[in-house]
Amino acid sequence: MRPILLFIIACAVFFNTQAQSVFPVKKYPTTSFSYPMKIPVSLVGNFGECRPNHFHSGIDIRTDGKENVPVYAIGDGFISRVKIEAGGFGNAIYITHGNGYTSLYAHLNRFFPELESFIRSKQYEDKSWKQDVYFLPHQFPVNKDSFIALSGNTGSSQGPHLHLEIRDTKTENPLNPLLFFTKIPDSKAPKIKQVALYDGNKSIYHQKPQLFMVKNNALTKDTLLFPSEQMYVGISADDFSEIATGTLGVYELQLYVDDELQFAWQMDDISYDITRYMNALADYKTKKNNGPWIQLAHKLPGDHLNVYKNFVAGDGMISLSDKKTHKIKVVALDTKLQGSEVVFFIRSTSNSSNNNCTALWPCGKIHQVNEANLSFNLPAEALYDAVCPDITSSPSSSEYSWKYQVHSSDVPVHTYFDLNLKTKKAIPESLQSKVAVVRYPFGSETQKKGKAASVNRQVVTASVRDFGTYEVVIDTKPPQISTSLKNGASINKLKTLSFIIKDDVTSVAKCQLFVDGNWLRVVQKGDVFYYELDAHFPKGKHEVQLKAFDENNNCAIATLTLTR
Repeated sequence: MRPILLFIIACAVFFNTQAQSVFPVKKYPTTSFSYPMKIPVSLVGNFGECRPNHFHSGIDIRTDGKENVPVYAIGDGFISRVKIEAGGFGNAIYITHGNGYTSLYAHLNRFFPELESFIRSKQYEDKSWKQDVYFLPHQFPVNKDSFIALSGNTGSSQGPHLHLEIRDTKTENPLNPLLFFTKIPDSKAPKIKQVALYDGNKSIYHQKPQLFMVKNNALTKDTLLFPSEQMYVGISADDFSEIATGTLGVYELQLYVDDELQFAWQMDDISYDITRYMNALADYKTKKNNGPWIQLAHKLPGDHLNVYKNFVAGDGMISLSDKKTHKIKVVALDTKLQGSEVVFFIRSTSNSSNNNCTALWPCGKIHQVNEANLSFNLPAEALYDAVCPDITSSPSSSEYSWKYQVHSSDVPVHTYFDLNLKTKKAIPESLQSKVAVVRYPFGSETQKKGKAASVNRQVVTASVRDFGTYEVVIDTKPPQISTSLKNGASINKLKTLSFIIKDDVTSVAKCQLFVDGNWLRVVQKGDVFYYELDAHFPKGKHEVQLKAFDENNNCAIATLTLTR
């Protein structure tokens, strides 16, 4: 075969290798911290994994499907903060260490006795289960390996585990814990499953990527010809470890063109202020349409993450304008710098043109919409790449509302914006406090999502952070309360009083439980609200009243007589 043909034929190489990072060496302490539990370390999540609208900010440690596993401080310091919430980290402890780092322990069931007693007293004092308490160094000092809590499944947790973070105390930015716990065994390199090719002359939201499976150490397609002179690459990849029950996220990605290093990113030091830019590093549209997580070897124009490093101009954009064949190599690394790479050859066959949109919205600019039935101002930082807006309203069977199409649900929005929707007719003053705006489900979503809105004459306003199809509704239905408790029942053998509370339109904004008019501490886990029987519920027969409010202040009341 002639040499020129050998060069043009595409090939793929996929193998494990010990590689080098292209970022500065991290100088984190690797012997200062101990493991937070006295059970074998087994991971179900690592730092930087793609999660809905954010990067995973720590490591998730298995507790063998059990709750109430003892948790210990990883180093000397003091408990500087305790936060309790229904979502997010649930019950969480923050420990500030003297070496410049802060550790976070999340999804806990309860704290060590002295701290648990302090928090519960404050909850009853405030008449609020939700707490966010900061402490001084002398209040709750801890030593390395001090018992601090029992693990659990609180907050936005899908199963029992411990979420551990290590943060820079000054910046409060989460860091990659595996760069501290370097003795955790891992001899398995990442695996690249798919290669995705994108037309660099088009917005990522105006195309579907060309996907190529990596199978048996090769691409499933032999020759890669690309219909554009500009291209960028993405990969679907997983990392593995012998102490991980499933897949993990890739630590570092490197892009080479004709053996020259072009672009790279690394998963470390990502603040909560910018974690939503995960929607730019990953192909949001493909994932939203039930595709895989594809992570880009390219920085979109509206992406402000600080994880990237350019070695030539272009943010990972590859020029194929010379119509020559070019060698592309993508390397995926884990924190131990074990790597896998895919090499392929590609050339351009033509120069594609952008779509014929006459009102293209570039990112980085404010975009104002003033249609007959809807209006909004989109902030300059709202978009990651250009979009061709699709803003319409259409007939609806609703008495007050049209159906409002605010672009497409598979395009992400970075910031909140006020959406103003004109109603078909004026909403009576008696109903204006019961107005909500709901968004139709998309992709894997199964139901409409709504939030309370305000009314000014014939305009309904809600602060939203999603494109999609909206409508205005009148919400006068209170939440629904269900319980297995029977009126007149004895609760002597019970440890908790449990209720399920749901709302069809918005969300349950507040839940209050009283015994003979006295406030009781109610814990929320999803739709379940429960009270752990304590000294605040006296012996004898008492009236118990539960009040549940939604965002529009619709109230449901359940009253029971119970005997203890």
